[in-house]
Amino acid sequence: MNITDKSAIRQCTSCQMCAAVCPKDAITIRLNEDGFYRPYLDTAKCVDCGLCVKVCYKFDTDVKMTSGEDENRITVKSAQYKQNEVLEKVTSGGVADALAKELIKQGYTCIGVTYNDDNHRAEHTVAHTQIDTDAFRGSKYIQSYSFKAFKYLVKNIRTKKFAVFGLPCHIYAAHKFLMLRRQRENCILIDLFCHGCPSMLVWNKYEQAIKRKVDNKKFDEVQFRSKVKGWGTFYVVVVVEGVKAFISSPKHDEFYSLFFSDHVLNDACSNCKLRSTMEYTDIRLGDFWGKRFLNDRKGVSAVVITSERGMWAFNAIKGLFTTEESCMSEVLVKQSYGKVYSTDMELRKMMLDGLRDSNKTLKDVVNLYYSRQGLSMKAKRFLKIVNWYLPFDLMRLLKKFV
Repeated sequence: MNITDKSAIRQCTSCQMCAAVCPKDAITIRLNEDGFYRPYLDTAKCVDCGLCVKVCYKFDTDVKMTSGEDENRITVKSAQYKQNEVLEKVTSGGVADALAKELIKQGYTCIGVTYNDDNHRAEHTVAHTQIDTDAFRGSKYIQSYSFKAFKYLVKNIRTKKFAVFGLPCHIYAAHKFLMLRRQRENCILIDLFCHGCPSMLVWNKYEQAIKRKVDNKKFDEVQFRSKVKGWGTFYVVVVVEGVKAFISSPKHDEFYSLFFSDHVLNDACSNCKLRSTMEYTDIRLGDFWGKRFLNDRKGVSAVVITSERGMWAFNAIKGLFTTEESCMSEVLVKQSYGKVYSTDMELRKMMLDGLRDSNKTLKDVVNLYYSRQGLSMKAKRFLKIVNWYLPFDLMRLLKKFV
């Protein structure tokens, strides 16, 4: 039995752990025609050992879900880094950055996500020093190529202890592998509240448009949700030669328009159980959206701690933060936890076809999506555009009122 078996009950999450655990290197990872990472099997090498299936969400008939009773063992906090210099460099409140640096100090090897301009993609990489973890800073709103980093985890799990940062699907797969190797107690898993991952076709077109604007120069840094205008705004900023060479317009940004359409997300994202359970992670992090911090411009993290390992790790850094107690209901109200997306499959196909078409721009695909919206969605979009022209304080006041 292998990863291509017809008994799969779900779609592929693109976590890539199946290729990492394969002892015969029979599985390779590459983008499919829709722009999602998929495993491809060399049947001549495969010995049907079944390891790939054992770590795969597609075949799991017993995904553990967190119930209301389980939430009693979960600790929820808000956290904001006390040093403004650090807050300016991170997307949220700085908890992930502090955790990575502290865990390196404690002897862990960290795996997190960076942006590689040479390969035009986000990648999971291995950090051995605190300086290495600087590249993990900031959200990446695209799928990560994780195979190489996970292969390093697989090969070195007997001699090293790891801290792994990723989306719930990455952390689920890491958990399953670590349980198989009886190494779960030696590792710390940190995941993120997840909305879903868009097709890389979206990022490819978006990146190419930016490259044209910056004379095809190398990106020093890509900030997918920059604080250039304060926390809580969706600006994409690209740094070239030390200068912010590109700043998107959140009033009508094509990348985020398609991201939040939910129509070009990975197949597994529409009804993903993993984003709606806390059973495989030690800590889940996200932005603390909602009324309590509506007027904050620096950034606040939501921290959900699910295990003793997670509590130990957070306690090691909590002195760096201003924290407050919270609860799951306050955090989840503004997250995609528990949500199922309604996808118009005909429209999805048309949008993906447009993304593949070299003669069409992202704007063309966005206009296609807008043309199929009902009146209520069009009105909502209009109000959002108007909102961006208002002063910050008035904008936040209206958000609180709504």
